[in-house]
Amino acid sequence: MLPQQLQREGTIDVRRLAVITGFALPAAAALVCYIIFLINFAAVKNDLAETRAQLSYLAPAVSRVEGMIKERAELEAAVGEFDGILVNHITWSGLLNDLGNIAPVDLWLTGLEISNKPPGNDAKEPDPYARPNLVLCRGIAGTLPSIGIFIRNLSGLPYFEEIKLVRANAVSGGIEFEITARVKDRG
Repeated sequence: MLPQQLQREGTIDVRRLAVITGFALPAAAALVCYIIFLINFAAVKNDLAETRAQLSYLAPAVSRVEGMIKERAELEAAVGEFDGILVNHITWSGLLNDLGNIAPVDLWLTGLEISNKPPGNDAKEPDPYARPNLVLCRGIAGTLPSIGIFIRNLSGLPYFEEIKLVRANAVSGGIEFEITARVKDRG
């Protein structure tokens, strides 16, 4: 009933509609994806700003904790060094009493040197806290047998393992001597 011109306008061109839809749908999908990306980007940007604010708020606490960790490491090193000193510590009062008890009547000690001598020719610097391993006794005896008795008595003490007469020289007051004794290891 309508004239033909009007009827044509009312008909839908499916091919043209498919082409328009083919371009419009991917463009709409890309636009939706871009909007979602912008929303996620803004959310991540806000989270990053919050994290930076928290980081700047926590920075002094982190600095204090790092300082505590460093201090703890230094204290643990000091405790380790102190434990090493305690392990190497020897009380020498018992030795001094025993030396007085085992010395013959005509023997006098004029010097006693307790030191740590490295075995062999060790060129490195000695450890100041190392356990002493050598005792050097100097003295004067009335007779040579008194020195022998003193060496035998030293070998009976629990402190030494290697006792040597280094020198013995006749002087006007008797016989001057030097004896070295290696201190036993605790291990």
